[in-house]
Amino acid sequence: MSSYIGYGRFISEMDVQQRANVCVLGRDVVKALFPYEDPLDKELKIAGRPFLVVGVMEPLGQILGQSRDNQLYIPVTTFQKYYPEITFPESIFGIFVRPISRAHVKSAIDEITDILRRRRQVSASQPNNFGISSQDALLDVYNQLTGATYLVLTAVSAVALMIGGIGVMNIMLVSVTERTKEIGLRKAVGATRINILSQFLIEAVVLTAIGGLIGLAVGELASILMNKYSPLPAYVPAWAIGVGIGISAGVGIIFGLWPAWKAARLDPIESLRYE
Repeated sequence: MSSYIGYGRFISEMDVQQRANVCVLGRDVVKALFPYEDPLDKELKIAGRPFLVVGVMEPLGQILGQSRDNQLYIPVTTFQKYYPEITFPESIFGIFVRPISRAHVKSAIDEITDILRRRRQVSASQPNNFGISSQDALLDVYNQLTGATYLVLTAVSAVALMIGGIGVMNIMLVSVTERTKEIGLRKAVGATRINILSQFLIEAVVLTAIGGLIGLAVGELASILMNKYSPLPAYVPAWAIGVGIGISAGVGIIFGLWPAWKAARLDPIESLRYE
């Protein structure tokens, strides 16, 4: 098991031998059936049959948005007593094993595999007719799923940034064209190429940074709504805010460089004549 008894006791060997009508509840079941009282030694009915609550499990939380606390445990022999038409292999779906430490996971899997092959009389030339999974294997699957999602979202974000950057560059080119006479006047009174270049770069950075702030505000709002209306946890970490603003500013510098350089190279005399 990946959890321990929170209070009360778990199903004992005597419960199994006597096919007792006892049960152990997960925290979600307790909240649903006994929200304002202690469930220990209380009676509940399962399919119309009375069962005595002898224990409550520790909270397990959620995995992939699914609660692991909505479980109820009864002795396997009690299950067979009420459902004799279901054969033993069909009524047992899995066995939970907890190694003494994380370092013994591999050796525990090997030992369990050997025991199950011998018990199920699987010959050396045949593959396993059972499956064994560990939390590490589930974690690997989760990491693969999240890694693929991360790559897809990164590609989509890169395309979106490029499209946005091209839009910023076009806006800045239009701005340079419309302010040609202003640029010529500034150069005529002593502004250098660096001054003009810096001015337009700053404008591009401010423009993209404002867009980045709006995007962060939308993301923060989306995470708040997701936390409130869905079981999936979501939040925007502080480092993501800094990275988001930094990337937005970087897009402004990259795509604003050509318009700024074009403005800086304008001839002041030709600029003053521009209509």
